[in-house]
Amino acid sequence: MFQVQRLQAMDPVTVYQILRVRSQVFVEEQKIDCCDPDDEDLTALHLFEQSEQGEVIAYARVFQDGDHVTFGRVLTSASVRGTGKGRELLTAILQLCHERFPGLPITINAQMQAVGYYEKQGFVTEGEPFLEVEVPHVRMTYRGK
Repeated sequence: MFQVQRLQAMDPVTVYQILRVRSQVFVEEQKIDCCDPDDEDLTALHLFEQSEQGEVIAYARVFQDGDHVTFGRVLTSASVRGTGKGRELLTAILQLCHERFPGLPITINAQMQAVGYYEKQGFVTEGEPFLEVEVPHVRMTYRGK
């Protein structure tokens, strides 16, 4: 079951588990060279699911960015990839966006490798690809299914 919490309300072990899985996916697996924790973590809503052992298996952070809502750091752990957990996560993200930020457009910076997935879920590409932390991304906006 997905949980939604602010960083300040989490116990230290949960914060550790979130930072650990983000490091595993983005730094170790994807070889992204950046400082992962940033100021957005302090204002974001953190959406996550934990295994029975307490490990974070799906995660994203959601926050308002000016005139729109955005989400990022979207991941599923290697242990649940291919099980449909990613689709469940995106459904939970969109539901959270609509509930907590009603009426605001949803815009993301998607990794190029994920564009097809987001398009199938109702996102459209806007603009040209760009580099974000040396990884090709493109801006996408949710138009609905």
